[in-house]
Amino acid sequence: MGLSTALSEITLVLFTTLAPSGALAICVMAVLLLMRPGDAAQRRRLEKFLYIPLIATMAGLVASATHLGNPSNALYTFLGVGTSPLSNEVFAAVCFLALTGIYWFCSFLPLRSAVVRRAWLVAIVATGVAFVWTVAFAYDAPPIVTWHMPTVPLALFANACVGGPLLVAMTLRIARWEQSEGAVKGGSVPVLYAGLAWASVAGIGLSTIVYAVQGVLLGGIQNYVAAASHLVPGYWGMLAAYVALCALGVFFSRRAARRCVGGCDGAQDGQAGDAQGDQAGDASRDERSPLSGHRRIAGDRPCFDDVAALACAFCGIFVMRFAFYMMHMTAGMGL
Repeated sequence: MGLSTALSEITLVLFTTLAPSGALAICVMAVLLLMRPGDAAQRRRLEKFLYIPLIATMAGLVASATHLGNPSNALYTFLGVGTSPLSNEVFAAVCFLALTGIYWFCSFLPLRSAVVRRAWLVAIVATGVAFVWTVAFAYDAPPIVTWHMPTVPLALFANACVGGPLLVAMTLRIARWEQSEGAVKGGSVPVLYAGLAWASVAGIGLSTIVYAVQGVLLGGIQNYVAAASHLVPGYWGMLAAYVALCALGVFFSRRAARRCVGGCDGAQDGQAGDAQGDQAGDASRDERSPLSGHRRIAGDRPCFDDVAALACAFCGIFVMRFAFYMMHMTAGMGL
């Protein structure tokens, strides 16, 4: 019974797998942009490749729209803003994605105010946090006894902390963050990538504890039809697969970071020097161009380790989000 329920909600499984991690990644990149306001070349790179986590978030939102039957029904959800968790979730998503998309588009335009840009980034972070918050608590419905638990929102937050940092790490490597002069000379590359990896490890640890507590709680929940634990018979196996896949994702991300940092620290001095020369040329052309120079900024292709890291992490998150919809149980005479 639980399997058929989860299969019918597969679009929401995709949404809650991709959107929170993408939103957290955007917020982290916005914070990086706020922390380095004076480095114009680096800011242009980060702004250009902001579309990577933005696409991940929008892909999840588009997937969830199919759950409404007719996508035009999404317009009616705005009528319940402030009273309906679903309406609050959709409203927060629209505000967050609109602010992010407009910022990314406007980053191609010249003569932008630094004050406006920083205020816009703060608004992106605020709406991003609100979006993840509304998604986490959209399922807190008392009639659904297996979802009305404190572990449900905590698990979603923890999942975002697993996938979000790995998505940021891949985006920064594609944007060639390590090849900026300040990052290389200041030694911030290993610190940044190590911090992102440890954030994912912390997310895995927290989510594992939350899911373990949730599994124990499921054993004591039942209604007139079935016991909650019977709806997810392979729960502990799914949890083991989640931990293994997410840990493998962190491993691949760390390997990609070490390869990248090794090239910057001297293992590939010629290649790094050429890349820095190209960036300096881009910056000089940017100063003479009436536009911001995005079209002249080339990024690296994602390497196998980056793709494998995200694939493993998202597959792991998908497994436990699937288990979440499998354990759907109401307090009455139904599931």
